[in-house]
Amino acid sequence: MNLQYYNPTRMIAREGAVQASADALAALGTRCLVVTGHSSAKLSGALDDVTAVLDKAGIPWQVYDKIGQNPLISVCHQGGAAARAFGADFLIGIGGGSPLDAAKAVAVYAANPELDAAGIYTGWQTPALPFALVGTTAGTGSEVTPYAVLTVDESGQKRSVSGPDLFAAAALGDAKKYTATLSRDFTVSTALDALCHAVESHFSQRADPLSRGFSLPAMELLLPNLEALTTPDVLPDGQGREELYYASILAGLAITQTGTCFCHTMGYVLSEEYGVPHGVACAVFLGEYLAVCEREVEPQVFGDFMDFLGTSMDEITDLVARLVKTELPVLDDGRIEELLDRWDGVSNMRNTPGRFDRDRQREVAKRILQGGSQ
Repeated sequence: MNLQYYNPTRMIAREGAVQASADALAALGTRCLVVTGHSSAKLSGALDDVTAVLDKAGIPWQVYDKIGQNPLISVCHQGGAAARAFGADFLIGIGGGSPLDAAKAVAVYAANPELDAAGIYTGWQTPALPFALVGTTAGTGSEVTPYAVLTVDESGQKRSVSGPDLFAAAALGDAKKYTATLSRDFTVSTALDALCHAVESHFSQRADPLSRGFSLPAMELLLPNLEALTTPDVLPDGQGREELYYASILAGLAITQTGTCFCHTMGYVLSEEYGVPHGVACAVFLGEYLAVCEREVEPQVFGDFMDFLGTSMDEITDLVARLVKTELPVLDDGRIEELLDRWDGVSNMRNTPGRFDRDRQREVAKRILQGGSQ
C-alpha cells in the first residue's frame, strides 16, 4: 500500500476561532490586504472580527471587496495590484468559495507583478504571498485545499489552478456565527457541493484509505443534515451549522488528495451559462456518477460505503432529487459535442472510475442536459 498526503494548513474551527488565532495571523506579516465579497464578510461578522484582531496587533489593513460569484481572473489580477500598491505582505480571505479562491489568486498576482491575468494558468515564478482564510459557508472546503476555481473573462469558462503555495497558512472557521446568516437556498447549495466532494472523492481512481477516512465521516455528517433540509423553510440550528461546516472541511481534505470527478466538470456549464448555483449544478449529475461507480468500482468498496452509511444508491439519489429543484437547459447535439471537446483530457474525467471516455460522457450529458429538468 502506498499512502501519500500533504496539507500544511493549520485548521482551527471553534467559537471565537479568529480571536484565538490572533498570534498566528500577526505572524504572517506586517501589512494585510483583506479579500472579500461585496457583503457576506460584513453580514456574517467575520470582517469585523478580523479587522479587530489586526487593529489590536497594530497591523495596517485594507479591504478589497470586489469579488463576485465565479471570480474573474481580471478582478483577481486587479487585487494583486491593489495588494502591491498598499504594500501588503500577507492576505486574509473571508467568505465562501469564491472569495477564498480569489484570495489565493490575488496572493499569486501580488507576488508576481510581471504576470498577466491569464498567466496564472501557465505557472508563476515567485511563491504566492502568505495568506489565511476565514470561511463563511459550508461547502467548498477551499480553506484546506490547494485549488482555486477562477473564471476566464473572455470565455466565461471556469478553470482551476493549483499549487503547493495555494494552501493557506491558517484556515479559521466559526460556523455557528459565520454561517448563521446564510439563506436556506445557499445552505442547501453549499451542502450539496460538499456532498459531491465527498462522494466523488470516495470513488475516485486516486482514492486511498486515507482520503476515504475523510470522505466517509463527511458523508455521515451531511446525510442527516441534508435530510432535515428537505423540509420546506427549515434552517439548521447551531449544531447543524457546525456539522455542515465540519463536513465541508473533511470533504475538502478528501479532494486535496483525489480531486473531483465528472460531476464538477460537467456542472460548470450550468453555473457559467445558466446561473445554476454551483453545488446544485454539480449535484444534478450525482445520480449518474453513483451509477457509474456501482458498475465500475470493486463491489466490496461500493457495498462497504453504503453499509457504513446505512443507505443505498437509490436513497441518496432520491435525497438529492428532493433538494434539487431547478429547470435545466435542453442542449442540442451540437452543443453537447462542443462540451465534449472542452472536456477532452480534463483530469476530473480521468479520475472517474472505469473508462469514462467520450462515448460515456456523451451518454451522461444527453441524459441530463437533454432531459430539461431535475
